[in-house]
Amino acid sequence: MKLTFHLSHPWDVTLEEAERIQNQYRHAVRIAPLAAEQLTCLTAIAARNRQDDILVAAVTADVVKHTTEIITEREKTTFPYHSGYLAFHQAPAILKALTRLNQLGDVIIVSGHGLAHPRRFGLASHLGVLLDIPTIGCARRLLPSNELQPSEDPLMDWVIDAEGVVGIAVYQQNSKNPWILSIGHRTDVDSLLTFKYLWLKNHRLPDPFNLARRLLRA
Repeated sequence: MKLTFHLSHPWDVTLEEAERIQNQYRHAVRIAPLAAEQLTCLTAIAARNRQDDILVAAVTADVVKHTTEIITEREKTTFPYHSGYLAFHQAPAILKALTRLNQLGDVIIVSGHGLAHPRRFGLASHLGVLLDIPTIGCARRLLPSNELQPSEDPLMDWVIDAEGVVGIAVYQQNSKNPWILSIGHRTDVDSLLTFKYLWLKNHRLPDPFNLARRLLRA
């Protein structure tokens, strides 16, 4: 599939240049509601590093669990891992993987953060802005700029920063460690709540996302 880039920038940059790019491009993030019907077909992406390679698994599926496509990709990275700069480490490999898909979901959920990031521009927001597509971040831990605030739901907390709510923390039954869902691009908190209702049955991660993570472990 040919990807259409709304914005672009070099990836082989210094840490200082990467921070400048984040601070510049974060102003292009749009926070907007996503209709429920647009949340029923997604592409789930998981990535991890192995030495100097980034391994990527992408799964496109609909909410009734019809998996339509699965691909894996392996690509060299030119940017070492630094907390808060995951996009520069992984995004080129992820973008290459996305070009191999025949179908892209209406929303992308990616292993990483969106607005729940020190500069409000994590991997999910970064990908969303470059491609101008709706994105949601999904991560296992908070970054230092964020904290949890209790909600009325005992299995969910709000994720907040100094400016307000940037995501939700969803707990599995009998687990103290939540999954952090954060606004990426062209989504909002209500979109995350709808996504939770549609995909996180019994507070488990979406099957496509679990499948992508299993493929990486294999």
